[in-house]
Parts: sequence; structure tokens; C-alpha cells
Amino acid sequence: MINHFLGKLKGYSRVFITHTLCIHFLFAFTFLFLISCATNPVTGQSELMLVSESQELQMGKDAIPSVKWEFGGIYRDSELHSYLEGIVKKIWANSERPHLPVQFHIQNTSVPNAFALPGYVAITRGLLSDMENEAQFAAVMGHEVGHVMARHSAQRQSRGILQQVGLAAGAAALGGKDGSEALLTIGSVGSSLFLLKYDRAQEIQADRLGVKYMANLGYDANEAVAAHIVLEQSASSYMKRQGTTRKNDSFMSNLLSTHPRQDVRISEIKSMINSLPKSQSGGGKYSTAFQGAIKNIKTANTTYFIYDKAYSLYQKKEYKKAEDTVQQAIKQDDMQAPFHSLLGFIQLQQKSYDKAHSSHKKALSIDPGYQPSIFGTGLVHFFNKDYDKAIREFKSSLSQHPSHAPTHFALGKSYFQTKQYRKAVPYLRNYAGAAPKNPEIHGLLGICYDNTREVRGAVIEYRNQLAVAPNTELGNHARKRLAVLEPMLKK
Repeated sequence: MINHFLGKLKGYSRVFITHTLCIHFLFAFTFLFLISCATNPVTGQSELMLVSESQELQMGKDAIPSVKWEFGGIYRDSELHSYLEGIVKKIWANSERPHLPVQFHIQNTSVPNAFALPGYVAITRGLLSDMENEAQFAAVMGHEVGHVMARHSAQRQSRGILQQVGLAAGAAALGGKDGSEALLTIGSVGSSLFLLKYDRAQEIQADRLGVKYMANLGYDANEAVAAHIVLEQSASSYMKRQGTTRKNDSFMSNLLSTHPRQDVRISEIKSMINSLPKSQSGGGKYSTAFQGAIKNIKTANTTYFIYDKAYSLYQKKEYKKAEDTVQQAIKQDDMQAPFHSLLGFIQLQQKSYDKAHSSHKKALSIDPGYQPSIFGTGLVHFFNKDYDKAIREFKSSLSQHPSHAPTHFALGKSYFQTKQYRKAVPYLRNYAGAAPKNPEIHGLLGICYDNTREVRGAVIEYRNQLAVAPNTELGNHARKRLAVLEPMLKK
């Protein structure tokens, strides 16, 4: 009736209706714009902002636990941390929003990077170890603090281009892995790319703020140029050790491509330095104190090059070579939790469960909160079919790293094995969001729904199983159950 009526209105009425809808839309958009404008704390200009400051902080708070583990967890050195944190807090206190809370950490990865989220600033072991002085560190940290102060994350959120930190981002990396491979995936996937989405204008603005902050604190502003060169050199050295190039390394390519070209960026930074009052352009570098402070991490970083090689061999499934290589790292430094943890995962692949348990236990004796080894301990119990202990460990793993997809999968499978189908569903569904092409996830979900008498859900998941992996045991089961369940939906 309505379609018939609208058809009779012909051209005039259609134009009138379209025009009216446009007016309503324009009114709604204008209203939204008026109530959603905020003054940028850096520029002083009004801009569209759909995220309040409290929401911005909550966004950072929600992301931090998983982002920490995306970059290797925390590097433990309390004296070094205290020294560097003092510098970061001085920068923060002299910024545009000093009232915001802040944490600082060193991320335990060889990937050269630094990043900030609302309430959180970090630099990686790999980049820190290559720095020459305190002024360079202040330049890099000032740049990252600048992103927070200029509300760049909130701007991205408001534009609708912020990637969700969590499970769905890992689909490409996990999608094709079978059950055991997916469980034995070390680390996390996906949310690291969340940190690579500043546009080039935002990067230039952060550079400008970083130069201002460091100059105000008495550092040599020219070291901002040197810091950028260190980052480029550090990235090149890292890729060379990995046996790859910027073109072939998607993460490093994304990391560096979000920044302006090196010559453009250096030119911009020099222009910023030249615009400073002469009394501010020069200052201290503080090389001696800085090099003394990072002496131990530089030594450890070199040993981590061996670990990185072992990890690469693990990913290539060359387990014997990986084991021999990580043992070399352990021989050089027995007090690094990741070394023992990697050995534990290699031993899991070799089905040496007692040895794996001992290796993960050693890692946890060094760092009691080391999430990969909490997860690894859970896997030891899972493969030994001690599902109650496995469940406890997997819950502990998720408390550390809420978006770790393999833990969701393992916890769901543990509940599945104990026939606690309702409890299994949310964890298996989370994993299905991360790995929709996994060859068993939909069959497992189908069985869970089947056993809880959720016919529609079971049918959907059984159909998904046939679409992804029809010629497996779960595929055959799905085919048989669909023959029974599909007619029930038609009644």
C-alpha cells in the first residue's frame, strides 16, 4: 500500500520527500555538530569531537592491557624505569593537559618503536638501546606525548577510522590455523596496527610539540633530528637481522609509512628548531648519564637478537634449531622470562609436556605475571587433559591479556571438553570473530548450541562449518546434524 501510494506521487512528491529528508538529516547533523565541538587543547581551535576526555581516557585504559602484550610485555629494570619515567613525567607536566594520569613502560621487544595512548607512554627495548643521549629520548617521548595532548586518538575515533583493539583484528593471522596451531600461537595479533594510524599532519604536529617540550626543559632541540635518524637506522638494522626489507615487512612498512618522508620530516623539524627563541634552541644532551643508565639493557638487547632468531625458527616450525638457538640465549642470560617461555612452547610442540611445564615455571619464577607462560602452563594442563587446572590458568591469562585470541580458544575448548557447553560458547564465539576460517571453530560452536537446544544457532554454525571445512570429522558431523535440525526450523 505504501509503495503504491509513493508511486502515485511521481516526480514532484519524490523531490519533496527527498528534500524533506535532507532537511531533517541536515538539522540532525548540525545539532550533532553543535553539541560535539570541543576546543583542541593544543591549537585552541574548535573541532568536531565525538569523544569526551573521560571517554578518551577509558579508551586508553581498555586498550593498554592488550597493547602491552602486543609489544612483548614489560621489560623489568626498576632503576632504569625510574630514571626514564622521571623524564617522561617532566614532559607530561609541561604539556597542555598535565592533569591527565600517565604510566610509562619499556616494552620488551626488539621492534624499534615508541607509542602513546591516552594515559600511557612507552618505548621499546629495541629503540631505547640504540639511542645516544637523554635529549633524543626526550624528543621521542615528547613526540608521543604530543599525540595525546593534541587528542589525535580521539580525532581518529571521531572520524570512525580507529581500529578496534581486540580479537577481530587478528582474523588474517589466525584464520587458517587448525586447533593445535592456533593454541600454540605465541603472543597476540592485530592491535599493534591500532598504533599506526596517525595521519601525516598529525605526525608533523607531534614533531612540533616534541621539539617545544624538549626545548622548554633545557634539552638540545637539534637532537630531535638525530632521534629521527636513529629510528630510521634502528629500523633498517632490525629488518636486516630479520632477513627482510621494508617492502616485505608489513609491520615495519606500516610503521614507517605513517610518518612523512625522512627528508621532508627533517626539513620540518629543522624549521621548527629555527623558529625557537635562541635561548631555547641549544641545551643539554646528557649522554654520559643516559649511557650509564641503559648499559644493562643494551647488553640484554644484544642477547635478544639470538632469541629473535630462535623465535623466527619457531615460526618456521624448525623446532630443533629453535631449541638449540634459544638455549644459546639462555646460556648468555638466564634471567629473561621470554627465553624460558619460548623454550617451553618449543617443548610443547615436541610433546615434551613435563619439560615444557618446567620451562614455563622457570619463566614465571623470573616474572610471575608473564602472560605467555601463564598461557603455556594452561596448555600443558590442557594437553595432559587436566581441564580444571587448564581453565584456571587460561582465566589468569585473560586477566593479563584480555584480547589474546588463542587463550579464548583454549578456554572455550577446555569448557567444551568438560561438557560445560554454555560456558564454552562466549569464548569460542570470541575466537570465531578472530578466526572465522578456522577449520573446527564453527563445528565446536554448533555442537555447543546443539547440546543447549539452541537450534537456530546450531544450524548457523553447522552451515558455517560446511562452508569452511566440509571434509573433516566436524564437517561430517555438521552435515548429519543439519539433516535433523534444518527441518525443525521450517515447522
